[in-house]
Amino acid sequence: MKKALFFASILTVSLTGCDVFESSKAQIEQQYLSENQELKAAIEAIREQGLQAVAASAEKGSVAACVASNLDADPMGALVEVEGALQDSADLAGLVETINNLTEQELSLETIGQLLQHGAETVDYLKTLLGEYELSELQTQLTRLLEQGQNKTQDVGQHLRELIEQCQ
Repeated sequence: MKKALFFASILTVSLTGCDVFESSKAQIEQQYLSENQELKAAIEAIREQGLQAVAASAEKGSVAACVASNLDADPMGALVEVEGALQDSADLAGLVETINNLTEQELSLETIGQLLQHGAETVDYLKTLLGEYELSELQTQLTRLLEQGQNKTQDVGQHLRELIEQCQ
């Protein structure tokens, strides 16, 4: 687990200097959030303070408390901390498959190359999720999420938007 987190962190740090994470997704996400200022404030607070901190400190009954609670209860909720995730079309089933592949093999330069083929966002998502969960726990929770009726073609952004829009 620590090895996986270490390699994912190294990859993320090396890629951030390449403007890889600067994309139109972040701009589209900002436009989407500008339509509801309470959701925007909640997401900004989560990104600044962390999901768990906002879940613990948000005023009961507030939009921020609802958003943090919904995201904290979902295995994919931590991904909201990655800018642009609300508009990402990455396939949930594909992300679960990538995580399953990580548990089946030891990290090497070859597996890192395979991760990069999935995209820089996938590496950033894995880093975020591995900061929250052990790899085996993450694999179990995401597999359960898909088995509980989540559409296997549903994307990460759509899933996260559904979670936060319940609080409007």
